[in-house]
Amino acid sequence: MTTLISFLGKSQLDSKTGYRTARYRMPDGTIHETAYLGLALAEHLAAERVILLGTESSMWDLLVENVAGDHAADELRLELFDAVKESRVTQSLLDDVAPSMAAQLGRPVASLLIPSCATFAEQQEVLTRLADHLHQGECVVLDLTHGFRHLAMLGFAAARYLVHARSVTVHGLYYGALDMTHNGVTPVVTLDGLAHLQEWAEAFEAYEASGDFSRFAPLLVQDGFPRTAADALERAWQLLMVTNVNDAAKSLQPVLKQLGEPLSGASELFRARLLKALRWSQESTLSEKLRRLALQSLKRGDTLRASIFGLEAFLAREVETADGDPLDFAQRKAADERFQEQARDGLHPDWKREAFWLLKNVRNSCAHGTPPSHARHAQLLRNPQQLARELEATLNRLTNTP
Repeated sequence: MTTLISFLGKSQLDSKTGYRTARYRMPDGTIHETAYLGLALAEHLAAERVILLGTESSMWDLLVENVAGDHAADELRLELFDAVKESRVTQSLLDDVAPSMAAQLGRPVASLLIPSCATFAEQQEVLTRLADHLHQGECVVLDLTHGFRHLAMLGFAAARYLVHARSVTVHGLYYGALDMTHNGVTPVVTLDGLAHLQEWAEAFEAYEASGDFSRFAPLLVQDGFPRTAADALERAWQLLMVTNVNDAAKSLQPVLKQLGEPLSGASELFRARLLKALRWSQESTLSEKLRRLALQSLKRGDTLRASIFGLEAFLAREVETADGDPLDFAQRKAADERFQEQARDGLHPDWKREAFWLLKNVRNSCAHGTPPSHARHAQLLRNPQQLARELEATLNRLTNTP
């Protein structure tokens, strides 16, 4: 089901005639002559129902007169005219005239009386009421043309809120730009790009909290990114979640190739940041890929994954230094045992022994939920900020020569 949500305001042009009629040019070039863009959009987009939002003094009377006309009962029309004039429209009165409106428009109409939204509490009230009138997964289109100017901001916020609160799909944000009228034609501006931009901002905020870069895939596809490359991006995250760093990096290669060229739409504005987020996969050695992933995990506060990636980076580097295969489990296990034996014999510098045991003890403690026997490391785990600083310093020192 597609639902159109439209605001109704109080005309500043003529309190008797309402908004002036305009010839609105839709994005596809078709012309609709109307005083109320929302109703034209409902017809143009074949919306299955309409939700109108207005205050006690909005032009409910003129809208009903324009749409329902004689089909609305005379006593209701007169009552509505007086109520609008005195700014005392009630929800029950709007409910009474809704059937006449729906009959003329050929689709259900819900008229919601809203406050002026001068305070955040009132703005919250509107968002809650809207959410209550929508179904999970519903398709929504918003018309931000009429009403108080600040309601356009509220409508834009509502689009993002409803996506999260009701899992709706916002199919369009429209604004009839009367001030841009030229040669008698008023363009209808789409604001979908701005909404898409907000989606990208939200996705990056979520990425920085979780590390999940797969959430960018649908946004990229929306801007024309190849579906195969987007699938590879999602596949890389799945592999990374099971610490298969090598194959995750391989999966990202077609993604990086596509990101090497300018993208369309909002994706281009975030391309450089996305490339930076995936830069770890371009490192030449497995140990360096792991080290960079450890630093990324540490930056978002994921100490467990930081210690896992960090310890594996340490051991992978030990195997690489011996010209071995860091993907071979037996070789990494042997490197672990060999390093511990050599450390006991004093064959490694202090910084390296300390780095190894810090990473190993923190990894083991986080994985098993038990404090390490090493007193200093146990104290660090009770001080997350100090632990983060020491882990960062340790990870940065892993590039030192043996």
